[in-house]
Amino acid sequence: MTEISPAILTNDISDFRKKYAELFALSHFFQKLHVDFADGVFVSNQTVMPADLAFLKASPFTLVAHFMTYHPEKYFRSAKTCGFQYALIHAEAFEDKKQLEHALLFGEHLGLKMGLVFNPFTDFRKFSSLYSKIQMIQLMGIQPGAQGREFMPATYERLKELKNLTKNVIISVDGGIKIGIASKLAANGANILVAGSAILRAEDKEAAIESLQADIKI
Repeated sequence: MTEISPAILTNDISDFRKKYAELFALSHFFQKLHVDFADGVFVSNQTVMPADLAFLKASPFTLVAHFMTYHPEKYFRSAKTCGFQYALIHAEAFEDKKQLEHALLFGEHLGLKMGLVFNPFTDFRKFSSLYSKIQMIQLMGIQPGAQGREFMPATYERLKELKNLTKNVIISVDGGIKIGIASKLAANGANILVAGSAILRAEDKEAAIESLQADIKI
């Protein structure tokens, strides 16, 4: 079964609170809330960071932190403190696999469920030895850093290949999710579809979520 997970990406805490309140009102439609964190170095834009979001500790959602940052491990403690259950880190943010593995183990030590994120042109097969140490893999359907970019169709084949490599890890796809794209990704085995602009930029956010959910059930 595939689920829709709305995403918040913003550099303004007031805007974050507004978006969160809008999604909170629709909490009966989804369980996981995806929050993007960017350091302005790994990707060009910068966002609020976990230390800004202490109020999320009482959130009813399963909170997923997506770190588009170098040295994501320095944010793990504050993410855990404010209620995040998952921490997703980019393979591309590390110089070598040993450093990446160290970050995964550190997050696990803190009680976080760890996940790996792969950009569209990253060969995820090179990291298959780490799949037993994580709970989630996220494929980017766009180059990361901003919402609203167009989905890359090559992601469909990447998803199929990844499904053949691992059977026990949750697979998420993030970026460019729309009606039609969502149904095709669901049919190819994605467990989670992360939708940012498709929901938060919609005039009727409830209708947007309902449409995406209807699309993945076709």
